[in-house]
Amino acid sequence: MKRLGIIGYPLSHTKSPQLHDAFASFFDLDLTYLVHSIPENQLKKILEEVRNGHISGLNVTIPYKEKVIPLLDDLTEKAKKISAVNTIYLKDKKIIGDNTDYDGFKGLIEKSGLDLKDKRFLILGTGGAAKAVYHVLNDLGYKIQVVSRTKRLDKDFGEVIGYDDLNPKDYDVIVNTTPVGMYPNQDSSPLDQKFVKGKIVFDLIYNPLETKLMRFAEHAFNGINMLIIQGIKAESIWHQKEFKITDELLKHIKGAIL
Repeated sequence: MKRLGIIGYPLSHTKSPQLHDAFASFFDLDLTYLVHSIPENQLKKILEEVRNGHISGLNVTIPYKEKVIPLLDDLTEKAKKISAVNTIYLKDKKIIGDNTDYDGFKGLIEKSGLDLKDKRFLILGTGGAAKAVYHVLNDLGYKIQVVSRTKRLDKDFGEVIGYDDLNPKDYDVIVNTTPVGMYPNQDSSPLDQKFVKGKIVFDLIYNPLETKLMRFAEHAFNGINMLIIQGIKAESIWHQKEFKITDELLKHIKGAIL
């Protein structure tokens, strides 16, 4: 049996156990998936459980996607490029960090069915998920602007503007990588309506399924497909076997989550 799980803090919102249980039932796999809502000082201890084989693999979420990196033995090329980790596994007695958020966000865009050619993107936030989003959009050739509470020149994003500098004329698509609007604070939005009206929104939040930010937009997509696709990609890493992402599999997992 594979013992898998997720580390983050807090994790009251997570749907990852339902995702991976549904994945296991679809392919008739023997695995358990546990939630580890832990403070930062327990990260090293739980990684030792990976090293000694008691845990087969871990997902990583807010706020540890970057903080976990110094505790790992090595990173995949993708994780090095993004400078963030959301998937951990053991290989040749080394704890390796990988990033499947990249695959998840790319899949989220593709599944939207929208023609995004020549669209200008605004990324809200500069955390681990924002890094994956930035690299997907950069690799696809889109024009990107990043906004944060702190205006600065950033080693990962280049020029980061502040929220006071926002002009709705400068972007067409908003990607929210912040936790603002997530359960239990679903009455919050990272942007006022005037900055969102007429825009396309991809909100990486999936609990609730429709955030306040999404309600302001002309077209809006939550993060459920990203969550599922990154999860399937993580399972492929842990099982060392490529699992094809079919509409049938997505429907099965989505039904279990919802």
